[in-house]
Amino acid sequence: MSTKPISVTIDEQLLEYANAEVAAGRARSVSAVVNAALARVAEADRAADAAVRAAVQAVRSDPAASAKVRRMTDRLLAQSDLRAAG
Repeated sequence: MSTKPISVTIDEQLLEYANAEVAAGRARSVSAVVNAALARVAEADRAADAAVRAAVQAVRSDPAASAKVRRMTDRLLAQSDLRAAG
């Protein structure tokens, strides 16, 4: 995997944390801390996307579940409409 140098601005507390990780020997550099954090977020996002896709597929394949989701959606939209009108 290739890397590309960039410039970012981060909160001071996060920089202190990253520097502490480096000082403790738990990371090679601040860049390594940032890369590891972004990798965890990216993996969590991919897992969440996969879970949503699986849930949608499960609902699509089950007519009773589809009807239940439709009723719930209609109820939520109606509540939202009432709040917006109020």
